[in-house]
Amino acid sequence: MTVAVLAAFVILRTATSTQVSTVSAEAANESSTVQKEAGQLVEETTSSLPSPSSAPASPPSRPESSAALPPESGSGKRMVFSISQQRVWWVDASGEELRTALVSGRANTPQIGTFQVYSKTEHATGLDGSKMDYFVRFTKGPQGWAIGFHNIPRVNGEPVQSEEQLGQTLSHGCIRQAEADAVFTWNFLEIGSTVVVIS
Repeated sequence: MTVAVLAAFVILRTATSTQVSTVSAEAANESSTVQKEAGQLVEETTSSLPSPSSAPASPPSRPESSAALPPESGSGKRMVFSISQQRVWWVDASGEELRTALVSGRANTPQIGTFQVYSKTEHATGLDGSKMDYFVRFTKGPQGWAIGFHNIPRVNGEPVQSEEQLGQTLSHGCIRQAEADAVFTWNFLEIGSTVVVIS
């Protein structure tokens, strides 16, 4: 009798383990589906918001010496854009460089000079249907199209260039920025703020 009870216990225990394995496998499949759906949602969300890895916790304390703010780039609070270097600088009212970064603009665009921000749009659509965020306009091109700073545009949710490509002249005329830099510019520049464009 003891042997029969022990055999029944082993059979029951084996059946229970199999059920647990089956349930775990089903739960794993369900979990994979949830993770995939969540991953798709995250991809769609992060295309317009900075990811933790790409958004620095704070700006660099000083720009690199090789990327020092060029002389004759204005005074007071301003943003400076160098066409030849494809680089911008944010400068506070005391003239201190807050940070610097590579951008992607267009060769020989816009005209050299001092401008004031005249418009800001948090979510904008380009003439080609591309989507961009944090659009800060400060001048216009020869055909009257707005030129300003914004993040890297997206077409069908995909960025038209990578942040690693910043520093190259890849835009139609505006100045494309890394997501974190576009957010910083959006908060730094107000309507009427100064933008200085140098060669």
